[in-house]
Amino acid sequence: MTSTDAAELKAGEIYRSSIEAGVKGTGLGIGSGAKGAAGTRYYRVDLDGSSDTYVSAVAVPKVGADVKVAFNDSISVTLQDRQGNRCDSEVAAFRSAEYPRPIAATAERVVREGGGRCQDAGTYYVVVARKTAPDSTRERWDLELSVSSEPALKSPSATTGPGAWPSASPRPPAGIPSERRGGTGFNDAQSLRQGVWKDRIRPGQTLFYRVPLDWGQQLFTEAELGTSAGDAHRTGFVPSALSVALYNPARTQVTSKDASYGGEPSVAALDSLPPVAYENRYLSRADEAGVRFAGWYYLKLSLTPEMKGTFGNKESGLTLRLTVQGDAASAPAYVRDPGAFQVTDADRAAAESGAAQGGDSSLPSTGGQGGGQAAQGGSGRVNRMTVVGIAGIGTGSVLVLGLGVWTYVARRRASAGW
Repeated sequence: MTSTDAAELKAGEIYRSSIEAGVKGTGLGIGSGAKGAAGTRYYRVDLDGSSDTYVSAVAVPKVGADVKVAFNDSISVTLQDRQGNRCDSEVAAFRSAEYPRPIAATAERVVREGGGRCQDAGTYYVVVARKTAPDSTRERWDLELSVSSEPALKSPSATTGPGAWPSASPRPPAGIPSERRGGTGFNDAQSLRQGVWKDRIRPGQTLFYRVPLDWGQQLFTEAELGTSAGDAHRTGFVPSALSVALYNPARTQVTSKDASYGGEPSVAALDSLPPVAYENRYLSRADEAGVRFAGWYYLKLSLTPEMKGTFGNKESGLTLRLTVQGDAASAPAYVRDPGAFQVTDADRAAAESGAAQGGDSSLPSTGGQGGGQAAQGGSGRVNRMTVVGIAGIGTGSVLVLGLGVWTYVARRRASAGW
């Protein structure tokens, strides 16, 4: 597939595609010069000259004991203009945990006064590239693609971040936890509100939740990995057993934290972040800049497969303690509806009732480019799954599977600042 044949992606929709393995050891990544060959996929987006745009790709390898991935096997997303100038790029790799699981990367086009490249309206290309080691399994990976557009403001805002914000963590909520089952990916993440929630997780499994955060609100998260039956009779220690990561509404990772496990309950608490504010994008720290718009924030909890060898292939108890602090503040004066970058009454109702996003995440392929399925999410918004590019996603397949830990995202930003 070449840029000439690139399928169109539109803001506000979710797409499914697939990607082949690249040339052994290279993956035909950006700069290889081998455009259109296996391992590289092209899509196009038509952008205006005022909105910020975020393009994310979730790569889903097949799961199984015979599936092998290597340290540097990766997926990359690059946004570039028609002259080949790079607007932004990000790489997600498996790194030290070499087992198949979803990995995700996001590229963005940010419009700023004096911003230089990629500021004009027009057609841009999204290049998704897969890097594959010589000994890795070479089957296709499924892809989930999404595009989000944040409109401009009616009048310019401050260009500096908040000078101070409340960083002290409140006492975690107490009480008997209520049960809510986590989803398998972004598209079917389980909705949560402030409170205490419980679930169960197996070695190698990843669970997804989402919490609505409005302007002016802060999220404080604690995840506790409990014991399993028989743990007291086993000895051992598993470093980084539980991984917790927070993603913003653009599906960009904000922060993460790990917790080790030695047979007793263990807690991973995310670091404090500032209240959601438009001006946060001007803060120097990436995690603080990540909480720059309202909407659904996603929590990804993963249990390493190493738990199986030390403590057995058993479910462990999982407790989430969530605190949403602060009253909802007024939204920035956008020139149009901000789409995903807001909290609606329907979003609050979904968090209260526990409605999962997107309904059934097992959406069948329609067999070719341009076909599509729409699922009504608990938020009241329609999550559209449209097949683009090469066929090859099995009918009835689950697009984003709970295969394991998304562990490492190596950010390679084309320009400084957000």
